[in-house]
Amino acid sequence: MSVYPLTPPVEVLRARARFPYGEICRCHDASEAPGVVAVLTPRFQRTGSAVLVCAATVAELAEVLDGQPRPPLPRRDWYFP
Repeated sequence: MSVYPLTPPVEVLRARARFPYGEICRCHDASEAPGVVAVLTPRFQRTGSAVLVCAATVAELAEVLDGQPRPPLPRRDWYFP
């Protein structure tokens, strides 16, 4: 069982600031292999961007997110608070 620190590492905080449309967090799978996950925030869903992106490191995740077009501003009629 993994225990995560309350404050994320600096690299995760930088990725969150760089990609504000995604919720980015570190995690581990059942075999304790580390990973990083980005989930598209509900405001930006249905914009054509990937909803879930998984990678082994924050650098790999940033590379994948950089390769995608930046999501457009969400349409108001799609927003459900």
